[in-house]
Amino acid sequence: MAKPVIGLALGSGGARGWCHIGVLRELSAMGIEAEVVAGSSMGALVGAAHAAGRLGALEDWARGLTLRAMLALIDMRIAGGGLVGGEGILTMLRGLDLPETIEELALPFVATATDLRRGREIWLRKGDLVQSVRASVSIPGLFRPQWLDGRWLVDGGVLNPVPVSAARALGADVVIGVNPNAAVSGAYWEPGQDLPGFPDLSSLLPEKLRGLWADDRPDDVPEHTEPSYVALVNATIDIMSDQIRRSRLAGEPPQVLLNARLGGVSVVDFHRAAECIDEGRRMVQAQADHLAQSLGL
Repeated sequence: MAKPVIGLALGSGGARGWCHIGVLRELSAMGIEAEVVAGSSMGALVGAAHAAGRLGALEDWARGLTLRAMLALIDMRIAGGGLVGGEGILTMLRGLDLPETIEELALPFVATATDLRRGREIWLRKGDLVQSVRASVSIPGLFRPQWLDGRWLVDGGVLNPVPVSAARALGADVVIGVNPNAAVSGAYWEPGQDLPGFPDLSSLLPEKLRGLWADDRPDDVPEHTEPSYVALVNATIDIMSDQIRRSRLAGEPPQVLLNARLGGVSVVDFHRAAECIDEGRRMVQAQADHLAQSLGL
């Protein structure tokens, strides 16, 4: 009997998606190696590095990322389709020494994105790898959309937060889905509650931009207190992703679903990679028996 083709569906979640690194490390320690990879948003970034054999370089970079270094990546501006232009992300991706095209990857790979004009899910399976990943990570309201192949593309998580269907389209018989956002359901925002790390980061920003990033207010604020811009975007994305993910997974369930417990990490806490990677390892360990049974190990 032939072994089943194992596929990964690495979900969106912004900084929480660093957990994918821990998932991949722990799966490998168990002797589980995926043969196809589908990624949405941060899942596309980590998935591309894995498919290129550059996961170690990405992990080293992520673990070394500080608040100040993170600020250098955030080319903030109040113009266009997002607060962040994205040049820093492109520079980081190119610095990983990834192949130029998706076709050159060692594993079949697809990055999901969303066509902003037509509202359709786009599967990026060939062409410029860095540009494709950049399109998939374009969180609406935060990162500028990516112009690619005659279309403005935004985050893949807008329509497919955990791309199980894309993994199966690549030939996977058994799909391991990874959901970085499980712990945020039902607890999206509280009045006066700054997102983790934001006060420290906002202190490094120009004065005119600090109000967009976090609010300098006491904890005992009234219910009608307005959220800061970034807190609003963060909560809205979490709400949207949660509802869409529930709907998509109900119709396209993976054989194994790994859920992260990262409710205290916001979508832009990229400097908190270490705890997210640790959580990725825990997720796999917690379902080791289920994985072995599903994969026939």
